[in-house]
Amino acid sequence: MESPKLYAPRRGKTSPMRRARRRLRTLRLLVPASTSNVGPGFDALGIALDLRLSVTWTPAARTRLQRRGALAESSLPARGDPLLRGLRRAAALARARLPAGDIIVDAPFPPGRGLGASGAAIAAGLLLGNRLTGNRLSRQALLDAAIRLEGHPENAVAAFLGGAHWSAPGTDGRWIHQPVPLHRDLRFLLVIPPYPLSTERARKALPATVPFQRAAAQARRGPILLEGLRTLDRDRIRAGLQDDLHVAARLGLLPGAAQLLDDATRAGALGATVSGAGSALLVLTRSRDLPRLEARLWPRVQRVWGGDGGVLAARPGKPLSGSAGGTPAAGARRGR
Repeated sequence: MESPKLYAPRRGKTSPMRRARRRLRTLRLLVPASTSNVGPGFDALGIALDLRLSVTWTPAARTRLQRRGALAESSLPARGDPLLRGLRRAAALARARLPAGDIIVDAPFPPGRGLGASGAAIAAGLLLGNRLTGNRLSRQALLDAAIRLEGHPENAVAAFLGGAHWSAPGTDGRWIHQPVPLHRDLRFLLVIPPYPLSTERARKALPATVPFQRAAAQARRGPILLEGLRTLDRDRIRAGLQDDLHVAARLGLLPGAAQLLDDATRAGALGATVSGAGSALLVLTRSRDLPRLEARLWPRVQRVWGGDGGVLAARPGKPLSGSAGGTPAAGARRGR
């Protein structure tokens, strides 16, 4: 008797998402921290740092988030975590379901210090979500989504593009991100206080309106600062960092910060200001002067904030990296 023939069922084309899921093992991402505002660049100027948030995803029966390193101090419920917000937004934009997995997020910088932790986490979540759903979204679409989730562009742009950029809306409503040249010897000291400051609280401290003359003075300083960042001219950097909109209001929320800014200037820094919304302070210096300046600032930080304060050295950083990238969208705009 002839044996019955066995036929495999015909299969249609496998979707990109299914092909991507079959290949999933472990995904890793590195996303830069950032400093922003930098005096007159309020909600416009962002500079990526070489301090990086790392994310590792592995398949699992259900999704779990674990924070490590300096992020372990975060009391934010997992449901509201910016990384998970980015992850869910990517899935919604791709109209796809996310596979479950264990997510480990780690960073050498704590949240709530004005170092772009939220922006980096949102960028990581969007990029991870895009990879998990088959890379359906362009890099430009991911950047636009990050800006919408953050509510302002500078930290998201720093995460996606690296380096320094000044962002402003174009006449068509799309953002223009103008690269800002930085001198190759520019270095940063980040003075980290033992307490966080939420962006919401920092924004509530800002005045609803400012006098016209103060706004005009602020506009004059932007080009001066940018030239100082390009040349490391101390006079231009210090003049450019003067601020009439946000720094003074936020210093009132940061015990000891004003004294440390003055200490940094007296110790020979090119300039110093509040990093982002705070609570960290940004000190600008040359590479050759960094060790000496750090040694002079450290005892002052200990005197003001005790053993819980800290100082991190950094340089301008590169864009996010990993295996979860999309491709730039056609017609995406970037300043020349």
